[in-house]
Amino acid sequence: MLANGSWMELIRNWFFPMKVDYNRNEVLGAGASAQVFAGTYNGKKVAVKRIMKTGGSNLNEADRKKEEETMKKLDHPNVLQLFDVHDDVDFKYLILELCVGTLHDYVNGTYNGGMPSEIDGMIQMASGLKYIHSKHFVHRDIKPANVLISSSLVLKISDFGFSRAVTATSGTFSMSSGPKGTRAYYSPEFLSFEEKTKEQKEQIRVNVSIDVFSLGCLYFNYLTKGGHPFADGGIPNEDLTPANIHKGEKILNGEKGLPENHYAYVFIDGMTEKVPDNRWKLDRVLNTLYDVKRTA
Repeated sequence: MLANGSWMELIRNWFFPMKVDYNRNEVLGAGASAQVFAGTYNGKKVAVKRIMKTGGSNLNEADRKKEEETMKKLDHPNVLQLFDVHDDVDFKYLILELCVGTLHDYVNGTYNGGMPSEIDGMIQMASGLKYIHSKHFVHRDIKPANVLISSSLVLKISDFGFSRAVTATSGTFSMSSGPKGTRAYYSPEFLSFEEKTKEQKEQIRVNVSIDVFSLGCLYFNYLTKGGHPFADGGIPNEDLTPANIHKGEKILNGEKGLPENHYAYVFIDGMTEKVPDNRWKLDRVLNTLYDVKRTA
C-alpha cells in the first residue's frame, strides 16, 4: 500500500505529467542505486538522476531524501543546480544542471574539453564548499568524481547523497551514523572512528573540516593529474592510502608530487593536517589563492 504522500505524487504526475524526457541509452554516470541520463526538461537539456527507491543501494530512505533536501536549499555558481524533483512508484528523478565532464575525467585524460585555469578551478571549488558550509551542511564525499565541469567551464560540487546538516554555531555533527564517502579521501578522524567502541562512537562529534581535508587531497590529485598526498607519492588506492592517512604518512613531493616551491604546496599541506584544529580554514585557502592569482 502506498503512503499518502506517494498517492499525492502519483495524482500530481497523472494530472500534471512531468515535461522531462531522458535517453536510457545515453548514460552519463552510474552507481549502486542511481543512474544519470542525458535528457530534456521543458525543452532544456538537463541531466536526469534516476534513483531506485528500494533495493540495490547502500543508502537508506533517509539518506536518499537528504540529497534532495540539501540541494533545494543551495544556490551557488559552484554547486550543481537542482531544477526539479519527480517520483513514480519505483524511482525518484532529480532534474539537474547538465555538465560536460568531471574532474575525475579530466585527471584521467578522458575529458579533453576546456577548463578554467588551475588557480580559478581551485578558487571555484573552495568557494562552492565554503558556501555549502555557510548553509550549515557538510558534504562528506568531496572527491574528483563529485566535481563537475559545466559547458561554460565552471566547476560545480555535486552528489549530496551523504550530506547532512551541522550545527550553526560550531559546524559540528554527530558521528552516530558512521563515516560516509570514499575511504581514499577520508579525513584521519573518519578513519579513527572505525576503531572506536559503540559507546565511544555515540559520543563523537566532528566538524566541517573533514571536507577541507578531502578538498586538499583533491587539489593535489587535480594539480598532479592523478597523485595523492597519502599514496607514497603516487596514485591512490582504497587500501594503502587510508592506512597512510590514518598514520599521517604524507608525501607531497614524491613521484607524482609537487616541488616544495610550488605555489600550492603550503596550503595543500595545511589543508591535510592530521589534527583538525591545525587544518587550514577555507577563508585562508581562498585568500592565499587570490593572492597567488594577483601576482601570477
